[in-house]
Amino acid sequence: MAETFPGMTASVPEGIRADLARWSLGRIGLARARSDRARVNRVALSGHQRSMVLHFQRRGSLSFMHGDHVANATAGDMVIVDDSQAYAIEISERNDCLILQVPTTMLEAELAESDWHGRLLRAGNPNVALLRHLLENLWREREMFEHIDEGFDGVVAAAICVTCRRDWRTGEREAQDSSPISYALRHLADPALNTSTIATATGVSTRAVQKAFLRQAALTPTAFVTEHRLSRAAHLLRGDDGRSITDVAFEVGFNDSAFFSRCFRQRYGVSPSQWRCGHDLSVR
Repeated sequence: MAETFPGMTASVPEGIRADLARWSLGRIGLARARSDRARVNRVALSGHQRSMVLHFQRRGSLSFMHGDHVANATAGDMVIVDDSQAYAIEISERNDCLILQVPTTMLEAELAESDWHGRLLRAGNPNVALLRHLLENLWREREMFEHIDEGFDGVVAAAICVTCRRDWRTGEREAQDSSPISYALRHLADPALNTSTIATATGVSTRAVQKAFLRQAALTPTAFVTEHRLSRAAHLLRGDDGRSITDVAFEVGFNDSAFFSRCFRQRYGVSPSQWRCGHDLSVR
């Protein structure tokens, strides 16, 4: 890990399952880290080229900590850090994260000079979603990096600037979600999502959360979350992107692939593999 991210150490339990793969696209580093629960610490470094490091959460969650500041990211969210400053990150079980390391010299001056350490950008931001799709496709096509013309790393850096531009000009950090339903939709991929966590995040009682879902969706919170996870899974399964059924299950928020398959069959009348094959089946 220290070779890829200088100054970083990990505190991990014995027998942890983890892997880190790294590729370079010109001056930009792209890595994918998968791990069980762990804590990583990074000390402040001097005498090296300063970089902005973007952590895009694919599955699970992470908590960034620097002094009194804490940023909690779930699937689809992005946390940005300044690698010249110290920080710590707590990683959840079955964590999957894409990490982009970009020299600040590649960024617009206003962005490079701003304090982005620990900034959280939510999955519901359309700019973040577009950048996420770009990074996912880059990772899938990483074996072609050495054949890509020089300068393509600048395209990625420009996309980062566009994604962040509104946030740094307003100086606003992401506010707490006010609606239980909007919070649920933005955090479907978090396996810990339930009535209690929605209530805590939105600052209302569990009873108020239940009433909001029944009033607006005619479903309990659990049924609403399951329905939307399955709908997202059905869409992903029809895509030809190499994801396994287990990968899809975890990505949409299930932490048990067998349970996911049972729920999927109950909802759509076929198994996930049959659905993927494109059988002419009507949705019940």
